[in-house]
Amino acid sequence: MAIANESRQEEHNMQEHHGAGRYVVIWIALLVLTLVTVFTGRMHLPDFGLVLALIIASVKGTLVALYFMHLSEHQGANRLVFAVSILFVVLLIGFSLMDIGTRFRLANPPGSQYSDLQAVDIGANPTEGRTGGHQQLQKQTHEKHE
Repeated sequence: MAIANESRQEEHNMQEHHGAGRYVVIWIALLVLTLVTVFTGRMHLPDFGLVLALIIASVKGTLVALYFMHLSEHQGANRLVFAVSILFVVLLIGFSLMDIGTRFRLANPPGSQYSDLQAVDIGANPTEGRTGGHQQLQKQTHEKHE
Protein backbone atom coordinates (compact mmCIF):
# COMPACT_ATOMS: atom_id res chain seq x y z
CA MET A 1 0.00 0.00 0.00
CA ALA A 2 2.91 2.33 0.72
CA ILE A 3 4.20 1.89 -2.83
CA ALA A 4 0.81 2.81 -4.30
CA ASN A 5 0.67 5.94 -2.14
CA GLU A 6 4.18 6.95 -3.20
CA SER A 7 3.22 6.46 -6.83
CA ARG A 8 0.12 8.62 -6.46
CA GLN A 9 2.13 11.27 -4.64
CA GLU A 10 4.75 11.23 -7.40
CA GLU A 11 2.04 11.63 -10.07
CA HIS A 12 0.51 14.50 -8.11
CA ASN A 13 3.89 16.22 -7.81
CA MET A 14 4.51 15.81 -11.55
CA GLN A 15 1.19 17.38 -12.45
CA GLU A 16 1.98 20.46 -10.38
CA HIS A 17 5.26 21.15 -12.21
CA HIS A 18 3.95 20.90 -15.76
CA GLY A 19 3.23 24.05 -17.62
CA ALA A 20 2.53 24.85 -21.24
CA GLY A 21 5.56 27.13 -21.42
CA ARG A 22 8.09 24.33 -21.18
CA TYR A 23 6.33 22.34 -23.90
CA VAL A 24 6.24 25.36 -26.19
CA VAL A 25 9.97 25.93 -25.69
CA ILE A 26 10.75 22.27 -26.47
CA TRP A 27 8.45 22.40 -29.51
CA ILE A 28 10.25 25.51 -30.81
CA ALA A 29 13.61 23.82 -30.22
CA LEU A 30 12.41 20.80 -32.22
CA LEU A 31 11.25 23.09 -35.05
CA VAL A 32 14.60 24.89 -35.11
CA LEU A 33 16.49 21.60 -35.18
CA THR A 34 14.26 20.40 -38.02
CA LEU A 35 15.02 23.56 -40.00
CA VAL A 36 18.74 23.09 -39.35
CA THR A 37 18.44 19.52 -40.64
CA VAL A 38 16.67 20.67 -43.81
CA PHE A 39 19.11 23.50 -44.55
CA THR A 40 22.23 21.43 -43.89
CA GLY A 41 20.79 18.67 -46.04
CA ARG A 42 20.52 21.09 -48.95
CA MET A 43 24.12 22.24 -48.48
CA HIS A 44 25.44 18.80 -49.51
CA LEU A 45 28.20 18.71 -46.92
CA PRO A 46 30.37 15.83 -48.15
CA ASP A 47 32.56 15.27 -45.12
CA PHE A 48 30.29 15.48 -42.11
CA GLY A 49 26.74 15.85 -43.45
CA LEU A 50 25.69 12.38 -42.30
CA VAL A 51 27.30 12.81 -38.89
CA LEU A 52 25.59 16.17 -38.40
CA ALA A 53 22.19 14.77 -39.39
CA LEU A 54 22.58 11.86 -36.95
CA ILE A 55 23.62 14.18 -34.12
CA ILE A 56 20.63 16.47 -34.72
CA ALA A 57 18.26 13.48 -34.87
CA SER A 58 19.71 12.13 -31.62
CA VAL A 59 19.24 15.48 -29.87
CA LYS A 60 15.64 15.69 -31.11
CA GLY A 61 14.91 12.15 -29.96
CA THR A 62 16.42 12.87 -26.56
CA LEU A 63 14.29 16.01 -26.15
CA VAL A 64 11.13 14.09 -27.02
CA ALA A 65 11.99 11.25 -24.65
CA LEU A 66 12.97 13.51 -21.76
CA TYR A 67 10.14 16.03 -21.88
CA PHE A 68 7.19 14.65 -23.81
CA MET A 69 7.60 11.16 -22.35
CA HIS A 70 8.42 12.65 -18.92
CA LEU A 71 11.62 10.64 -18.45
CA SER A 72 13.34 13.67 -16.94
CA GLU A 73 10.98 13.50 -13.96
CA HIS A 74 11.29 9.81 -13.15
CA GLN A 75 13.82 8.30 -10.80
CA GLY A 76 15.66 4.99 -10.61
CA ALA A 77 15.15 2.26 -13.18
CA ASN A 78 13.64 4.53 -15.83
CA ARG A 79 16.76 6.68 -15.90
CA LEU A 80 18.98 3.61 -16.03
CA VAL A 81 17.05 2.17 -18.98
CA PHE A 82 17.20 5.52 -20.77
CA ALA A 83 20.95 5.90 -20.17
CA VAL A 84 21.69 2.36 -21.37
CA SER A 85 19.58 2.84 -24.49
CA ILE A 86 21.35 6.11 -25.31
CA LEU A 87 24.71 4.37 -24.83
CA PHE A 88 23.61 1.58 -27.16
CA VAL A 89 22.54 4.06 -29.86
CA VAL A 90 25.83 5.95 -29.55
CA LEU A 91 27.79 2.70 -29.93
CA LEU A 92 25.68 1.58 -32.87
CA ILE A 93 26.11 4.87 -34.70
CA GLY A 94 29.80 5.05 -33.79
CA PHE A 95 30.59 1.58 -35.14
CA SER A 96 28.57 2.29 -38.29
CA LEU A 97 30.48 5.50 -38.92
CA MET A 98 33.80 3.73 -38.36
CA ASP A 99 32.78 1.16 -40.97
CA ILE A 100 31.80 3.83 -43.48
CA GLY A 101 35.26 5.36 -43.07
CA THR A 102 36.90 2.14 -44.28
CA ARG A 103 34.94 2.02 -47.55
CA PHE A 104 36.35 3.15 -50.84
CA ARG A 105 34.77 4.03 -54.14
CA LEU A 106 34.64 1.07 -56.48
CA ALA A 107 36.22 1.62 -59.87
CA ASN A 108 36.83 -0.50 -62.93
CA PRO A 109 40.41 -1.78 -63.07
CA PRO A 110 42.55 -0.34 -65.90
CA GLY A 111 42.50 -3.58 -67.91
CA SER A 112 38.75 -4.03 -67.69
CA GLN A 113 36.68 -4.08 -70.88
CA TYR A 114 34.53 -1.28 -69.44
CA SER A 115 37.36 0.95 -68.18
CA ASP A 116 37.39 3.38 -71.12
CA LEU A 117 33.64 3.56 -71.81
CA GLN A 118 32.07 6.96 -71.58
CA ALA A 119 29.21 7.49 -69.20
CA VAL A 120 25.80 7.42 -70.87
CA ASP A 121 23.29 10.05 -69.82
CA ILE A 122 20.02 8.19 -70.22
CA GLY A 123 17.87 11.24 -69.58
CA ALA A 124 19.68 13.46 -72.09
CA ASN A 125 17.44 12.57 -75.03
CA PRO A 126 13.80 12.05 -74.02
CA THR A 127 12.97 10.29 -77.31
CA GLU A 128 15.53 7.54 -76.70
CA GLY A 129 14.85 6.98 -73.01
CA ARG A 130 16.42 3.88 -71.50
CA THR A 131 16.49 1.96 -74.76
CA GLY A 132 18.57 4.61 -76.51
CA GLY A 133 21.11 4.76 -73.72
CA HIS A 134 21.35 0.97 -73.61
CA GLN A 135 21.87 0.82 -77.38
CA GLN A 136 24.58 3.46 -77.14
CA LEU A 137 26.38 1.44 -74.46
CA GLN A 138 26.18 -1.71 -76.60
CA LYS A 139 27.48 0.24 -79.60
CA GLN A 140 30.49 1.53 -77.62
CA THR A 141 31.26 -1.98 -76.38
CA HIS A 142 30.92 -3.47 -79.88
CA GLU A 143 33.17 -0.78 -81.43
CA LYS A 144 35.85 -1.46 -78.85
CA HIS A 145 36.01 -5.17 -79.65
CA GLU A 146 36.27 -4.64 -83.44
